[in-house]
Amino acid sequence: MSKEKNKKSRNNWGMQFLISVLGTAIGVGLTFAVNNRMENRNKEQAQRLTAMMVIHDIDETIDQVKKMKEYMESGYDITMYVMEHLDQMDSVPDDTIYKAVEYLLHRDRDFRFDVSKEKIFHSSPDTWQNLGSMKFIDNVQSFYFDRESFQESMNKSDIWREPVPMNEYERVQVPNDALLTVDQYVKQYNTLIREFLKAKLDDKQVQHYITYSAWRMTQLNEIINEWTYKNNENKFLMSITDEELEEYVNSISQNGIALTEKSLTGTWFNSSTDDYETEYEFSKDHVYTMRNTSAMTVNLPFYYGKLKFIITEKGTWGLEGDSLTQTIDLASIDVEIDVSNIALTPEKQDMLNQWTEEYKAEVLSYLLEEAKNNSPKAWHACLDASHDKMELQGKNDDEKGEMVPVTVYLKRRK
Repeated sequence: MSKEKNKKSRNNWGMQFLISVLGTAIGVGLTFAVNNRMENRNKEQAQRLTAMMVIHDIDETIDQVKKMKEYMESGYDITMYVMEHLDQMDSVPDDTIYKAVEYLLHRDRDFRFDVSKEKIFHSSPDTWQNLGSMKFIDNVQSFYFDRESFQESMNKSDIWREPVPMNEYERVQVPNDALLTVDQYVKQYNTLIREFLKAKLDDKQVQHYITYSAWRMTQLNEIINEWTYKNNENKFLMSITDEELEEYVNSISQNGIALTEKSLTGTWFNSSTDDYETEYEFSKDHVYTMRNTSAMTVNLPFYYGKLKFIITEKGTWGLEGDSLTQTIDLASIDVEIDVSNIALTPEKQDMLNQWTEEYKAEVLSYLLEEAKNNSPKAWHACLDASHDKMELQGKNDDEKGEMVPVTVYLKRRK
């Protein structure tokens, strides 16, 4: 019996050892399998994020070119209208004249696309070489090459480059007589700018630029169509749906911590330079006060120095989910113009006072009209991890009356 017990004991020990070895092997195998699966999933996720980043970059570039085309079409139509009324230039509205000059005017800087996403794409060969579709990679490489070529052409080719140098236009802004009143200066400027535009429209280089407008529109249409086709193909190749792309865009533009009434209460400000600051004060009783302070340097024959503008508005605020609403009290809107830092001769004081009152009334009228169109105002609002920085995303009317995205960043005033 003793021998049989020893034999069974050895058998049990051997079985336990075998089970232990098998368990360890299975455990190690499962660990490797799980880790491998997680690694593949993370790699696949990183690849899809890279693909969506590039696809979104192409979409944004296409939108930029579309806006460029709309601007050029509008400028061309306005310029053609002026050319048809050369003999009645005095009857052409001032803003039409300004826009025609704007269409022909070349700034002292080159046009540049944002290449930050392109640099990320090219900076990680291991990521983009393993995206799984060589056709997608070829499309992206081709797009970035085309975009750079288009940018270079815009900055160097006479067909794309606006023909009127900025320094020539700036000379028109200098008055002939330093003793002019503001009204006299504006009248003289409107006369000079018409003469300037009329002379430029007779210039061969300007006529060459205008003549090739239809060619530019055709090129822009072809670029938009080609890039749109490629990006639709990119979305198909990478199996990226519109919903996925929308989620990606939201994820990069709506990060942060939700606002609460307690975290919002207090004073917030946005100050880009010493001459500009916007301050919001949100009180517990759901009343807010906005104060915008800005300074503008002027150097005219009549006076020089800094004009300081102070715009104030009040109203009520509310929170609903991640939205902050502001309802403006139109009667609270006020404009102040501080001229204490303006240097001028005593005989010009009355002229400055008159101009200040007229300009103040003009600004106030504009603000009231804008407030009527944009109140109540709704913002997507969130805080950063410190709770001392706030992001507000909303929409405002642009010059054409269209709603365009607006993002504001505020810091808590301590």
